[in-house]
Amino acid sequence: MAVFKDHKININHLLGFIPEALIAHLSVNTKIDHYAKVLHGKKMFYLLLYGLLENEKLSQRTLEDTFNDS
Repeated sequence: MAVFKDHKININHLLGFIPEALIAHLSVNTKIDHYAKVLHGKKMFYLLLYGLLENEKLSQRTLEDTFNDS
């Protein structure tokens, strides 16, 4: 559970506000998955949002470590 400006919020609850159809639509329109073999746009969005909420310093290294961590 992440603490964001003195409010405890569950990441799954936060993601519930974003419709799956919108993420799929954005993925198709931006063609983000065109060359992706492993990390698709949906996973990247979830990883970035999770990284923003969980890590003090956000960098490619911390995102990579978060992605590789179970």
